[in-house]
Amino acid sequence: MRLKKLTALVATALIVPVILFGCGGKSEGAQGEGEGGGEQKYVAVISKGYQHEFWKTVEKGAMKAGEEANLKVTFEGPDNETMVDKQIEMVENAITKKADVIMLAPLDNKALLPVVQKAEEKGIPVITFDSNLNSDIQKSFIATDNKVAGSIAAKETAKLIGNEGEVAIVAHNEGTSTAQERRDGFKEEIEKNYPNIKIVSIQYSDGDHAKALSKSTDIMTSNPNLKAIYATNEGAAIGVATAVKEKGNADKIKVVGFDSSDQEIKFLEEGIITGFVVQNPYNMGYLGVKAASDLLNDKTIEKRIDTGATYVDKNNMNNDDIQKLLYPLGKQ
Repeated sequence: MRLKKLTALVATALIVPVILFGCGGKSEGAQGEGEGGGEQKYVAVISKGYQHEFWKTVEKGAMKAGEEANLKVTFEGPDNETMVDKQIEMVENAITKKADVIMLAPLDNKALLPVVQKAEEKGIPVITFDSNLNSDIQKSFIATDNKVAGSIAAKETAKLIGNEGEVAIVAHNEGTSTAQERRDGFKEEIEKNYPNIKIVSIQYSDGDHAKALSKSTDIMTSNPNLKAIYATNEGAAIGVATAVKEKGNADKIKVVGFDSSDQEIKFLEEGIITGFVVQNPYNMGYLGVKAASDLLNDKTIEKRIDTGATYVDKNNMNNDDIQKLLYPLGKQ
């Protein structure tokens, strides 16, 4: 079975991290004195949310890297991916608490810029992950190459529908770079190389299952000849797959998703989702905090770190390499 890789994956050992879980979308690593007897350096990790398994896996990687580097690491995110003001408040709080480094997955690539500039003015470097800012202010950006990932999703979708027919896109947050790049990568690939495929609708769900379900249902109703729907993150994919299943359209409409939660894997096994692009969220968290540690130790870090992505379907999902991506800490 052939493994379809977008980029080379950075290898990580499958080690269970020590994590002290908090509540309300927040957790904190062990605190105490550093090896030299002083206070530990503090890295504040602020994600887009805490409702998806993706972010929980990012957290595990971040906490493991913090443990190895003897850093105090906190991890938090808003309750959902529409709460831009709440995320700005979290960055403000990290500044007030004098974080040594802030690691941020911005919900909006423009709205978060002023508070990031404030952090930089206070001497707090910012590393972005998953999605980027509309700026070059960040010290490093650690993420999937989302445009390439969108392009691969388009190629796989085209194969599934015989290179012709109507397709739709259900993206997550219109203001975040991940949604924009995954949408544009897909759209540009279709428009450039598949003249007989028409994108009939592009909708946004804020990464919310219920919104994605509703949008998908409306798309299917308005486009009876629809052959496929591409969903750009975990929440969107689950909502789309649920809608396709409820409408009894699994044999008619192909679903190509993004990320790999337990629910998505179940939909793949059932044949509701045909395939999805899997990122490496553990690497994202681990390499982000490692980059923060390097910054704090005056080491040079890469401006752009690609954490890799892979297309998964029923043909390769049981391969050893794929199983490590689907279950980075082993099956629970």
